[in-house]
Amino acid sequence: MTSSFEEKEISTVLQSFPSLQMDEDKRREIASYIRRERELLIQMKRRKKYAKVIGGVAVSFALLFIAYQWMPSEVTSSVSSSQQTNIGESQKAQAAETTSQADMVLTLDSQIQQYVEEAIHKTGKAYQPENMTVIVTDPNNGEILGMGNLKKQDANDQVPDIVKAKPDPVAAFPIVTLAAAIEEGKYHDNETYESGTYEITPGQFIKDNNNGAGWGQIRYLEGIQRSSHIAFAKLSEQIPDDSLQQYFERFGFGAKTGTEQLNEQSGKIPNMDTPYDKAMAAYGLAGTASAIQQVAAVGAIANGGELMKPHMTKEERNHIDKGRRVISEETAKQVREILESVVKTAPGSSREFSIKGHAVAGRTGIADKRDQQGKIIEGKYTYSFIGFAPSDDPKLLVYIAVDNPNTDLWVRLWGKEIVAPPFKEIMENSLQYLQQR
Repeated sequence: MTSSFEEKEISTVLQSFPSLQMDEDKRREIASYIRRERELLIQMKRRKKYAKVIGGVAVSFALLFIAYQWMPSEVTSSVSSSQQTNIGESQKAQAAETTSQADMVLTLDSQIQQYVEEAIHKTGKAYQPENMTVIVTDPNNGEILGMGNLKKQDANDQVPDIVKAKPDPVAAFPIVTLAAAIEEGKYHDNETYESGTYEITPGQFIKDNNNGAGWGQIRYLEGIQRSSHIAFAKLSEQIPDDSLQQYFERFGFGAKTGTEQLNEQSGKIPNMDTPYDKAMAAYGLAGTASAIQQVAAVGAIANGGELMKPHMTKEERNHIDKGRRVISEETAKQVREILESVVKTAPGSSREFSIKGHAVAGRTGIADKRDQQGKIIEGKYTYSFIGFAPSDDPKLLVYIAVDNPNTDLWVRLWGKEIVAPPFKEIMENSLQYLQQR
């Protein structure tokens, strides 16, 4: 058995991160890391310049556990939590104790991780959702700075929530559709269309999100701001037959991102053989994708058009993250401006996500929950938002999904009141922290 101190630390973190699973052998192995980290942190506490970084020892231990759970064993053996935030003498001290892989460091930031955990706790207490997932990244390099999940990991489920392919990726698919239309020269802000209900093929109708009432003849820009289903359906019709599927593939959907998380699922790009199927895919009401895939795809919009690999570890020395260009810088810029208007400008559908002093770009998503057979579960929804800030020079991207919260009907119909507070809290606090660091 592990000593009482290490066992207490392990139990504390397991309560904070209920998805972690740990047998006795793993506990003993982790305990050795705790002892090493504790000795190092005690030494570092004597140095004034590290006082703010250390803050609470428990946070650093928590990051160590997350690293152990999320990284392959060959990487975990050489990575420790203090490597993430400390430089100079602390790295020299650790180099003596680690293998040749000592130049690998965690990207997770203990302070941003704390903001994530606090937001999850508050939302869980207020709405008792079935699940909640949060991911915070730097979209410029794909570094995962914070992450969290409310749901306890099922012992029989070996796929962590962050990389599990789920139905109807309504947060990211419409953004990719918009980017594809702009890249192909098929989108123009001031062109108009008739909103409401659209018979896309005989007997098959697309309805706007206000039960098909629509808003009359409106510009495409207003349609995007209102999250109009018909706007995306009509854009999908203008994109050449195979091109939309190719854009989804280009943005990484239907393939694993390659993040360190084990058992990642690739998801599925939906069938687009008919205009109706293509329209549903364009809005995200078809196919499957994981949270990390959506984060990577929208990160490419934020950073100027390059798809980055999401990652939790990196080589510290002279490391340059390289992405793959998926759209032009000009297209990415135009999409960012449109997404900023969704949050900033009436009649934008996501104005609840605005933050004082920072321009936010992003969009909400609402999807019906489905059972294991893919059938819609009446009255149950998943609410999501993906956004980045500042919109003209993004420093952070935050993805939030809240699954079937327990709340009043009128709130369930929109969900913004549920998702906006944690997004704003995480984004605002994290931006302020980065500015002061």
